[in-house]
Amino acid sequence: MSSVGTLAGTTNYLQNKEIDWELRAQVFTPPTTVYVALFIASKGSIQRSTAYTSGDTASFIAADGNNHLYKCTTSGTTAASAPAYPGVLGEAITDGGVCVFTEQTPALQAGTAQVEPTGIGSYARVAITSGLTEWAGTQGAGTTAVSSGTSATTSNNAAVSFTSPTAPWTTGLQQIWGFGTYDALTAGNPLRFGGLTANQNVNTGNTVSFAISALTISNDQV
Repeated sequence: MSSVGTLAGTTNYLQNKEIDWELRAQVFTPPTTVYVALFIASKGSIQRSTAYTSGDTASFIAADGNNHLYKCTTSGTTAASAPAYPGVLGEAITDGGVCVFTEQTPALQAGTAQVEPTGIGSYARVAITSGLTEWAGTQGAGTTAVSSGTSATTSNNAAVSFTSPTAPWTTGLQQIWGFGTYDALTAGNPLRFGGLTANQNVNTGNTVSFAISALTISNDQV
């Protein structure tokens, strides 16, 4: 099961570390290994004419072209036709007259909206060593020299594959909507986050992987 996505969001933790390092003369030692995690939306993607309860999470590919996580903050039933979802950080969208969905980037930045399939079917984050050979330079996918480009983007130089699930990682309406990086195999500090180009159901034996250059990290967005 191949996945594609961009980690365009940075957490408050990482933003604070980078500001203090760049401008405030504070020491910041970047992690020697980053760990890729998968994130669940409890109700998959937002559906039409469907009842949602406050606290449900669901994703939507907004007008900016990115897959955003939304949380139902007022219970109700969605409209038969989707209203505009611009993709503005923290926006509250009234969908169907009563149902309200609130965009979750501020909560993801705070590290409070990331839900992993932890403890289910041998799920574990995937370790990637930090280095020139593991991550492409900004001058182009697959490159291994020091960055000299203008894209502000890097991508994986080797496939990133999760363990094969021994039990479903998503059940019912759940879907994997996004992914992120941490500085530890378990717990640790969240670093970056982003949405997949398409939600995934992960059943027993469905190995989730990012092909070479399919996992990108961009510094030009959130």
